[in-house]
Amino acid sequence: MSSSEGIVVLTTREKEWWLSLQEIIPAVERVWDRIGRSGRQAVSTFCVPLPPAVEERLRARAARVERVVLTTVTPGTVKAALSLRAEAEEPAPMILYVHGDGPEGFEAFGALADVLTERDTFVVTCEAEAAAVRACFPRARIEQIPFPLVDLFKVNSRKRRPEGEVTRLGYVGRVSEQKNLHTLLFALWLMRNSGAGAPPVTLDVYGGEDNLGSPNMGLKNSDYGAFLRELAEALGLADVVTWHGPRPRDWVFYDVHQEPHVLVSPTVHSDENFGSSVLASLVNGHQVVSTSWGGHRGFQEWFPEQLTLVPVHGSALGPVVHPAALAEALTAAVRRSAAAVDEAALDRGRAAFSERAVVERTLDVLGRPDRAPVPLEKSPVQAEIDKRRVRFGGARKIYADYADPIARIFFEAYGMDEPLRFDAGTDYALAPWVSCSDGLVSVADPHRGHRSFPIAADASTPCDVLMVPSLKKHPLPEDLVRDLVCHGYAFSTRAVSR
Repeated sequence: MSSSEGIVVLTTREKEWWLSLQEIIPAVERVWDRIGRSGRQAVSTFCVPLPPAVEERLRARAARVERVVLTTVTPGTVKAALSLRAEAEEPAPMILYVHGDGPEGFEAFGALADVLTERDTFVVTCEAEAAAVRACFPRARIEQIPFPLVDLFKVNSRKRRPEGEVTRLGYVGRVSEQKNLHTLLFALWLMRNSGAGAPPVTLDVYGGEDNLGSPNMGLKNSDYGAFLRELAEALGLADVVTWHGPRPRDWVFYDVHQEPHVLVSPTVHSDENFGSSVLASLVNGHQVVSTSWGGHRGFQEWFPEQLTLVPVHGSALGPVVHPAALAEALTAAVRRSAAAVDEAALDRGRAAFSERAVVERTLDVLGRPDRAPVPLEKSPVQAEIDKRRVRFGGARKIYADYADPIARIFFEAYGMDEPLRFDAGTDYALAPWVSCSDGLVSVADPHRGHRSFPIAADASTPCDVLMVPSLKKHPLPEDLVRDLVCHGYAFSTRAVSR
């Protein structure tokens, strides 16, 4: 090491289990390596956990470190960063790459959250994540820089779906309750029953179950894969949906992202901060239908002719996607999918997510003046989450459920918009995970938990609702239907055949 340590990058392979980070962390490392090779900054990269001798030498030279970068926050990078900060009389400012830490109440930061200053910089990939960070640390210095993944992608934008062929819908990602695949199946059923000449489609699902459930809510995995298969059978979609399981990433690039398809991502995941699969299909010139959620929203600036965003509505139990809106978006995207894309527009979009562009943006951040090293204050929201974590014994659970008002702050940051509202002049259908019997409406929601609603004997005006998939009408009190709409369990039928 030289007399000036320059920038010390602390990276790790501790999160290799998080598949997308297997691409993202090396991409971030390459940015800093390129900055070091440019000669504009001295950069040394260390992969933690460090050998004891290296750790000791680095700690001894902490005073000469100009800046510390954490490519991701893990126990190993936190330990090394805290050690450097403790050894220096005037600690070097840190650059911290955030990977959905806001909605988790910065759980991974541990003791690091208590020693942050206003000189430290949070790097986020989207405005949603910036808003989540501000909800926890209102005076945080935040820089929005995308992950430079385009250089890794195999790109071929010349393959188009021939006119008249069945359109292949593709989902690439974890099979998880928060990814909302059950609503996608409901939307496909609506397309089939629309009576409006919806184009024929198939759905290929690439990905394995993550078995996480909703840990921030204390909701455990519900054997989601089995639920989805049974739901597809019940909806008559067994001939449409193929479950491929996890596949190697290179195979997915060649056999999915480069081939004609419409990618779909119905996610309402609590920390959907980027979306590498969405980007991979966009830069290959394909149509993408996604929820207007988290990092996906930002792609529309660069790919406006290819990306269709479906609103995420508020409900009494958090974010909800209207299945009919998703079905309509899919239908429109399928009809556009045979058209050629503008190569010049594609090149502009690709360039924005390239390593070269990200290096320049990072150097620009390094050239800005530092703030004063005053302690970074936590918001009342973050202070309350800290108290809850102690109350729950350090577990991931920090919210009561999907109705928790603090969770709602993060849902709104990520894109939860106008609430679902009941309209007395509209016909409604119950979601296929809702059933009626013995004076009770029962909900087996794999995402937000099971619950039930009693049917009052002295009910208000009766209202016929459509049962899915039977298409039979069932009378329920109007007040109860209003409540089910408010909770995101009953939806306007729009163009469903009856």
